[in-house]
Amino acid sequence: MGGTQRIAVQAEAAVQPRDWDWETEELTEAWPYLGPTWVGATEKAMPEARPWHTVATRGRGEQAYLPGFVLEAPPAVDFDPRTYLGWQAPTGDEVCCGVQTCADTVERVQAWGPDRFFPALLLGSPLGYRTEVAFTFWTPALFPSLVEAAVHSAAAAGVRTLVAAWVPDRVGNQHLTGALQAHGAATTFWGLEDYLRLGAGSYTEHIAALPARKRRRVKEDLDRCSAAGVNLHRVVGADVAPLVPRIAELTCLNRQKNGAGEEAQHITTVLSALLDAGADVRCHVAVRGGDDPAAAPDTAVATLVTIRKGRRLFIKWAGFDYAALGDRSGVYFALTLDAPMREAYAEGLRFVEYGAGAHQAKALRGCQPRQISTAVLAFDPGLQRDIAPLVADFGERRRAAFGLAPTRSALPVLTGPSPGCCGDG
Repeated sequence: MGGTQRIAVQAEAAVQPRDWDWETEELTEAWPYLGPTWVGATEKAMPEARPWHTVATRGRGEQAYLPGFVLEAPPAVDFDPRTYLGWQAPTGDEVCCGVQTCADTVERVQAWGPDRFFPALLLGSPLGYRTEVAFTFWTPALFPSLVEAAVHSAAAAGVRTLVAAWVPDRVGNQHLTGALQAHGAATTFWGLEDYLRLGAGSYTEHIAALPARKRRRVKEDLDRCSAAGVNLHRVVGADVAPLVPRIAELTCLNRQKNGAGEEAQHITTVLSALLDAGADVRCHVAVRGGDDPAAAPDTAVATLVTIRKGRRLFIKWAGFDYAALGDRSGVYFALTLDAPMREAYAEGLRFVEYGAGAHQAKALRGCQPRQISTAVLAFDPGLQRDIAPLVADFGERRRAAFGLAPTRSALPVLTGPSPGCCGDG
């Protein structure tokens, strides 16, 4: 008989472990940060976060899932729903690519106390900074069905708030934010991530086709890197393993320099899991002298991890030894922008996904932006009403910090953006 196959949706379900070949062949549209390998490693790296994934199945083996983690107590600020109201932690910790908001908002949210917000359900991949659905099939009802199951199960379990912190503007994700809004969530602008479409026949042709100003920027980047006295190496596959502790160390230094936090064991756990699963992981390494960085990891003064999936190259975990390089060494752009672009062109890829941070500098070198939105839902109706204007003002301040026109009248921005975890090195 014909007809539409039934979709079964279950909240608080497990994401089934898979190998990298399955992720590449079946989850063709999903970023690596949402795959079973990454999600499973996050569960190990963050034992304080209770897995709360929502899984849909259809037919013979078709599946989709919306990752989620329940946080019983205030976590790192990037994962705290109060952050997206304009609150800042008394410790002074900042979020990735943060901006400051008004003291009145901070005091008001602080006075409410954590009990009004926790337990909280964080939707998406916290260590990948991405809120999306991973799927092997799609229907118009899929995303709303997953959101409905996640919301209802969280409310029934006594969860106080839900945050979908990093929803990128990709085809289909309007159904994700729309479903959250239908349940009462307030949505707003979070920031921009940058990507490069590789439309030329080669790296050389790409550079030649850039406007003169952007070509000059690239040349200056390479000249500054050469002047810093470093050599760039590319390490691939299993040879990355000896570098994992150094990658984590340097990445944490980068985050700390820019006022944001990071835990080394988060990086080592996830990166080791990717390598164990056979993921296509590479590392660009800057060293002084002629040392082989895989044989002598401590000689690395800067590192950048890239992950290939399909015809996209994903940029992750940039780190720098500022004691060795200085605060503004000139290595940053040659390592984090130029080296991955060369790599991607050499392999015939179509996109380099650079992610968030240093947006204006990336735009000057030819990248294009993709908007990221945040949704916050409070299950208490009174709190839901109270947070809506705060979420809106938070988004307006971030728009101003990114140099974007306001969507409505907003309070004045008190400070410009911090360099963030992905600052210009």
